[in-house]
Amino acid sequence: MVWNATFSDFETPHFDNTFMSDLLSDGVKQIYELVNYLVFCNIFSVFGIFSNIINILVFCRQGLNSTVNISFTGVAVSDLCSLVTLLWFNVCVNPLFVNSDVPMAPSEVQHLTGGFPHACFARITCWITVYITAERCLCIVSPLKIKQIITTKRATSIIVGIYIIMIASLLPEYTTMYIGWRQYSEKNRSIIGLIRTKENDKVSGLTFLLYAIYILVSFFAVIFFTTILVVKLKQKTKWREESTFDDKQSNTISNRDKKTIRMVIMIAAVLIVCYLPSVLLSAAGFIVPGFFVVGQYSNVFFVTWSFAFVLDSINSSVNIILYYTMSSKYRQTLHEMMASKNSNT
Repeated sequence: MVWNATFSDFETPHFDNTFMSDLLSDGVKQIYELVNYLVFCNIFSVFGIFSNIINILVFCRQGLNSTVNISFTGVAVSDLCSLVTLLWFNVCVNPLFVNSDVPMAPSEVQHLTGGFPHACFARITCWITVYITAERCLCIVSPLKIKQIITTKRATSIIVGIYIIMIASLLPEYTTMYIGWRQYSEKNRSIIGLIRTKENDKVSGLTFLLYAIYILVSFFAVIFFTTILVVKLKQKTKWREESTFDDKQSNTISNRDKKTIRMVIMIAAVLIVCYLPSVLLSAAGFIVPGFFVVGQYSNVFFVTWSFAFVLDSINSSVNIILYYTMSSKYRQTLHEMMASKNSNT
């Protein structure tokens, strides 16, 4: 991944990079990275941090007594953490910070403090979205049994379980690497950098493999459940149009459910579009020889992943727009919060 930034142990590439240097020079690579990370990622990250804080406050004000609010709050928390770690990652690639006199090797420290955590929370967002789309599928397939199948306690347990499993997948790296003081001969002093234990060689690449597996499975699961949602929603809408049955209360409930399902479909669609490059790049890392940090196509690797990170930040930032435009309850709660704040001031 792009967060496996240049380690001092990897200063000498293992592949001949002559061809790719002619195609994509180090200077061009740096320009793309600076623009993507320091401009686009920072803009979306700052916006997303504030928007997800607002989302959390809105859902907490509404009350975490519904499975929908619990799920959306779980997404907002993971998106917030994803953007905070991405913002720190962007600081570590800023030339002003890198070339400063700070006693730290940013490209190494960002590995454990920015890159891996960001990837972890991105996976959490994907898997919670899988759960949300699966729950909505149950809602539309078995609307009378959904409240018995998915309770608030079960929803909370599932969300917490997703967090635990995804964070646990980082253990192979975090138990064999740590941040500490080390001697750098080229700088003739000790600075804070990445220290790897002997066991790291045995688990090297395992976290990346787990990342690729988790994101591939979750990505296609979201597509699968979203497709079912779209098909079932169309079928149910067509059946209601053809039916002569008229029940005002039933229609009201059905309209509310349909609005929630449509919003879930939009959230899932945005995730699918934004994470498609990450899925393709993860697959390319296993299929294309040399498409890695120190591979023959390392420059292309870093540049393409910088674009993927921009899309990551977009996906974690735009939910507030979907909530506001598609949920009257969200708009009402947000307006009440703003009115309450204005009256207090």
